[in-house]
Amino acid sequence: MLVFVGLGLYNCADLTLRGLEVLRHADKVYLDTYTSIVPGFSIEVLESLIGKKVVPVDRSILEGRKLINILEEAREKNVALLVPGDPFIATTHISIRLEAEKHGIKTEVVHAPSVISSAISATGLQVYKFGKIVTLVYPDPEIGFYPISSYEVLKDNFNRKLHTFFLLDLREDRKMTIADAVDVLFLLEEKVGDGIISSETLGIGMARIGSPDLILKAGTLEDLKKHDFGPPPHSLIIPGLLHPMEAEALLLLCNANKEMIEKWMKKIK
Repeated sequence: MLVFVGLGLYNCADLTLRGLEVLRHADKVYLDTYTSIVPGFSIEVLESLIGKKVVPVDRSILEGRKLINILEEAREKNVALLVPGDPFIATTHISIRLEAEKHGIKTEVVHAPSVISSAISATGLQVYKFGKIVTLVYPDPEIGFYPISSYEVLKDNFNRKLHTFFLLDLREDRKMTIADAVDVLFLLEEKVGDGIISSETLGIGMARIGSPDLILKAGTLEDLKKHDFGPPPHSLIIPGLLHPMEAEALLLLCNANKEMIEKWMKKIK
């Protein structure tokens, strides 16, 4: 059997009791080290909690030919794959689950906090007012690549007065910050823009959701670029039309400026 266990967002304390039980009874435990960052996580603490060694696995294994070795183990043993956040928010893991099922290997899932639900809750925005979620990735001008589809998602959500949640690019050599994301959005505006990204665009910057040192800040994108959010993981929301309660939440929870919100609402309407 292959069990996907959500690790949560900050450290081993985010594991559910069921998750701990599964890890303790597993014959082998693998840890996904590439799809996200868990700021307070310690593999040594985890190993002491579950009483066994944990094997880190990166993208080359989870998305490569060596994945079959894990699947073959799961055919004969109880194998757990520990995943940052909630399993299957990243498409990598649903791909692995489907591959296991195709090979006749039973799978299960133990859920944990996700950055998406937690960020929405933390900011006070309403979940049913979000449009499509999109990952904002780094452009590669040398090969002429720009993440145009991310701007198209923003435009579609904006036209429907919905909030846009940007998950930010995470790579082995660099992790996208809110300042990086702002630069990419202004670049996309320059390339294919429709006037959405400007000096008055309202954004909500979020750093280390679920952590004790969580930072939430609402402001213009230019203000967010200058703000010190500390180390990643970072996320960014560009809000659509705000319900009065959402606007109040941004004022009280995200240090927004009332005049700034009013200006943005006039643009949205």
